[in-house]
Amino acid sequence: MSDTPRSSWLCLRGALSALVVGLGAMHLIVAPGRAHEWAWEGAALATVGVVQIGLGLSLLFGRGRLVAVGLVVTLVPAIALLVTRTAGYPFGPFDGKSPSVSGFEFVLIAISVVTGSLLGGTLMAGIELLGAPGIRFDTVSLLVVVAAAVPGLAVSSWVDDASHFAGSQHIHTSTAIPMATSLSPGDRDALGRQLVEARSVALAWPTLSDALADGWTSLGPTARGVGQMVVRTNDEASDLSIDSPFALLYLSSESDAPIVGVQYTAWEADDPPKVFVGQESMWHLHPTACETKTEIVVPMDEPITGSRCELIDGSPADRSSFMLRVWVVPGWENPSGTFAHDNPLIP
Repeated sequence: MSDTPRSSWLCLRGALSALVVGLGAMHLIVAPGRAHEWAWEGAALATVGVVQIGLGLSLLFGRGRLVAVGLVVTLVPAIALLVTRTAGYPFGPFDGKSPSVSGFEFVLIAISVVTGSLLGGTLMAGIELLGAPGIRFDTVSLLVVVAAAVPGLAVSSWVDDASHFAGSQHIHTSTAIPMATSLSPGDRDALGRQLVEARSVALAWPTLSDALADGWTSLGPTARGVGQMVVRTNDEASDLSIDSPFALLYLSSESDAPIVGVQYTAWEADDPPKVFVGQESMWHLHPTACETKTEIVVPMDEPITGSRCELIDGSPADRSSFMLRVWVVPGWENPSGTFAHDNPLIP
């Protein structure tokens, strides 16, 4: 019998390399969104993505031990995903909560199962099935297909849904967010009047010192893209109307810092509220909250509250809310959109 390694007509080495690299890319592209809600989860997903991409490329040249490593690196993240989506998160800001499986995650799990099965079968049948290592058409052609598909996938709403705990109900993006374009002329006039009203409300407290003197409370550190947030300490904070924002946003924590925007919050809502005409899709869901020792409750937004509310010396609260930031202050109009979550002008 010949000792020459057998080549698989399925181009097994190239297929495994492409599948593992593809899994790594899928983990990487959702990592930034998940990091916004929980830094450690985002870091873990980024690490898994980098390791899987490196391993997938190494499979083009490596020997049998890489197949065994690949089996672990492929299945462990998929098992962790299944656990959090069925039994719930075992710890962290989403402790005990189990978000539904998005279409993106379903495909990720399916690809992981297929890849793990191929890797396990290769170990049992003999690694010679991989064929000879090296860069050839049969080993890199599928890899090229994966690389070409990743950019389009990365900007899809499918990925945006999977990038956040609340899935499609949560809208966070750093790209430009235009206002709804399907409004009638009458609706546009109504929205324009609402934005003027919101601007007038914001300018009632032109500096941070004005807000603090009027009973607002500074909360959390200054956050990039948001600034310094101040909130009401009385029942007015629970109202939901244009003339009663939940929070005011200032450029910095200096007393003379100018106001840059306002924030609205709707607690325990089942659907995005109808406050600004035609802008329901701009609201995003925060599934958890933080409660301070003075009983102020705010949405858990990691740059401001920390992943466990440590930045505001608070504790997690099992309350959900829809949030909307509105950038209507002259000179601080958000280039990403009037209702974008973060403002790139805020350092």
